[in-house]
Amino acid sequence: MPSASALPEQLAQALDSGLAVMQLDSVHPDQRQLLIQYVLLLQRWNSTHNLTAVRDPLEMISRHLLDSLAVLPFLDAGQVADIGSGAGLPGIPLAICRPDQAFTLVEPSSKRVAFLRSVLAELGLSHVQVVPTTSEKYQPENLPDILISRATAPLARLDAMTIHLQGPQSRVLAMKGPGVEEELAEWPRAAALELRCHDLQVPGSPLRKLLIWTNPLQMP
Repeated sequence: MPSASALPEQLAQALDSGLAVMQLDSVHPDQRQLLIQYVLLLQRWNSTHNLTAVRDPLEMISRHLLDSLAVLPFLDAGQVADIGSGAGLPGIPLAICRPDQAFTLVEPSSKRVAFLRSVLAELGLSHVQVVPTTSEKYQPENLPDILISRATAPLARLDAMTIHLQGPQSRVLAMKGPGVEEELAEWPRAAALELRCHDLQVPGSPLRKLLIWTNPLQMP
């Protein structure tokens, strides 16, 4: 692992390189600095709170930051709810790059909630809120426009967890690994939905899939 003094520069180089490969050049230098600060906070908290299995901060660039930001081209305008946000993934990296878009991080774990609130305060992310509950108990006054989930649960389970949050205009973005075909086969409601699947090419990470669906006007 790089020395503490050299680490931020090496993280910045890895982030810049990855964003260039992914053609995400629109990420502003100030946003890139906030992304690096987030990784450094995650590394610091992870040493005592075990927030993520990824321990190496350089690995966090590809496994966490770039993986999360791969969704940016598919993220429409509107209020976003990050379901099972964990350590803020993908919600915080996306929120850093979309400062004019409202984000809600739904996370029941008290230690992760404490981390998320610390990150929001230290990075000044006033357009992001944390809701310390499960998705099943989350009852917002207005339904989110976009629900996003990063490997929170199998598709059928994720759908059941969030069905009360899905309006006729809602879009659900589910980030999955290569086993998505098996999950689709075990999800009967998939046939009633408008489903699209996209490959996410992330440098230094295995192939990821992004599933996007909208509900029909009449729920089955």
